[in-house]
Amino acid sequence: MLAAGGTGYAAGKITGKQIKNETIQSKDVKNGTLTGADVADGSLSGADLSDSTVTGADVADASLGSADLADGSVARTDLNRACAAGEVAAFGGCVRLVPTGPSSYDAAVADCSSRGGRLPTSGELVWIATHLDYTWADSNVGSYEFSGSFTSTYPLTPLAIDRTRNLVANSSGQDFWHHCVTS
Repeated sequence: MLAAGGTGYAAGKITGKQIKNETIQSKDVKNGTLTGADVADGSLSGADLSDSTVTGADVADASLGSADLADGSVARTDLNRACAAGEVAAFGGCVRLVPTGPSSYDAAVADCSSRGGRLPTSGELVWIATHLDYTWADSNVGSYEFSGSFTSTYPLTPLAIDRTRNLVANSSGQDFWHHCVTS
């Protein structure tokens, strides 16, 4: 009796060689019986997964890059954005504690842009000037730094401010220091 049962089992066992491609469906497989080792690398795509079935805990740290994300799919508020070494959080971004320069206004704008940022507004620059943890220009309170603000009358010209809040209304022909607000 046992021999017959064993023989019946052996005769009824199905192996992978006996299964034709595309013949087994989800309903044919018991839930929880397949693991990652049972699935060929690169054989699944997002279309193969149900919405909300993969969470952050399922994704290895540093395994995704910007090329893996659709444009606009991640809001800035979703990112764990930390300031780089030597920067502090301010004005909705990060500001370096030490300025760059001296340089022309156009070079200062290009520098901030290359860092993914901008020059601080005149109001932000006054705030920086009043906080001594920020190095000012060349450490001279009478030296000027560029702002991203302009005069209010034509011709519009960029403003620069020194640490004691003196103003240069047309700083476009000068070489001054600058801080950048990066995002």
